[in-house]
Amino acid sequence: RNVQGLAFDASGQLWASEFGAQTFDELNRIEKGHNYGWPMFEGSGGAPDYADPQVVWQTSEASPSGLAFTEGHLWMASLRGQRLWRVAVDDGRASKPTDFFVGKYGRLRTVVLAPDGNLWLTTSNRDGRGEPATNDDRILSVALH
Repeated sequence: RNVQGLAFDASGQLWASEFGAQTFDELNRIEKGHNYGWPMFEGSGGAPDYADPQVVWQTSEASPSGLAFTEGHLWMASLRGQRLWRVAVDDGRASKPTDFFVGKYGRLRTVVLAPDGNLWLTTSNRDGRGEPATNDDRILSVALH
């Protein structure tokens, strides 16, 4: 319904993090000519003519935002879910996601690969939806190693 993040993996495959309406949020592997179901379907199992998402979340766990790729993983910021998701990708397939920083920094808006190899995250807690800390909104640096 509402693509929030785009990232290419090491093979050049395009991925998209996508807001659903009320039920499911998605991580989609983008393929030319495929229909991802909106507005007819959210989540998996729509119909044979529609491409199922690679990963599906309840909106309370995600409301995905920025998306970045490095070292075999997609990293997805989430607003309502207030966490960072890591999803391993291999040969065009996504694995089970792992979450980090659940509730620690509030709503995460952006994730990008920094020049030093870390991830930069931005918070989005001062837009009337989060619970801002005194030093929000901010840029966080997350070491991957």
